[in-house]
Amino acid sequence: MSKLNDLPSAFTRFVAEPYTPTIGAVIHGLDLSKPLDDIAQKELKSALAKYQVIFFRDQTIAPEQQVAFTKIFGHVNEVKAFFPRLESHPEIEIVESTAERPNAANNWHADITWRENPPIGTSLYAQVLPATGGDTIWASLTQAYESLTPEFQAYLETLTAVHTWEISRWTEYLLGKDKSGAALEQARAKYPPVEHPVVRVHPVTGKKILYVNPTFTSHIKGLTRSQSDALLTQLFALVTVPEFQARWRWTEGSLAVWDNRSTQHYAVGDYFPQHRQLHRITFTADKAFD
Repeated sequence: MSKLNDLPSAFTRFVAEPYTPTIGAVIHGLDLSKPLDDIAQKELKSALAKYQVIFFRDQTIAPEQQVAFTKIFGHVNEVKAFFPRLESHPEIEIVESTAERPNAANNWHADITWRENPPIGTSLYAQVLPATGGDTIWASLTQAYESLTPEFQAYLETLTAVHTWEISRWTEYLLGKDKSGAALEQARAKYPPVEHPVVRVHPVTGKKILYVNPTFTSHIKGLTRSQSDALLTQLFALVTVPEFQARWRWTEGSLAVWDNRSTQHYAVGDYFPQHRQLHRITFTADKAFD
């Protein structure tokens, strides 16, 4: 493994150590509890676009510091899923699993693609970790797209997919929370299905992205159900290719920031009944895509 001093440096405020050859980098040399200057902020945004997910170790930050840090990458407190929020800082969602209420997003997904303008990224900061297990895996959707033949790429670029939260676990969650079904009906009225192109272009890198995921993409328009299911099954399988992935083992004080447009992620649910809690902030842009 390369020593940090031997790594090529495209940045002046920190060192970015590639985590895998295709996705991810560990950022060294920054204390996120302190304000970062304009150059550091610009370079962090560039690193996120380049590596798709960036990791920090040994950080000690308060909730307000995580909020301030996340604002480097976009707007906060605009898009939320159904997670509980930190009372003192409603921008922060509590992602938690306990022995009494085991929970993990152990399915491949990009966050909240069931919105017309989905979030462009997320910061996730470790709070309580199991003794073992509870890793998170990210997969590169640019690598997935680039693995396909030019002819297949061209065909996919003609297609549109429908995204909805109703095919995910949120339907069961809302019914469990309110057995009358009122909460479910309210969510259906507030968040109807949306359409996204199957292939999108990242507005920063200009790279094409395979923009479907098994948790929220229900079908492809214009195809029969059997044709749509067969094609989506083939596309969904691409994120399971190890060469497109980065698997992060959480440690005390670790934080991850990922680009929600160019990646999918999977929270490994192998630690029950141990306690796991992380603080999550999604960030948005006025337009996720041009």
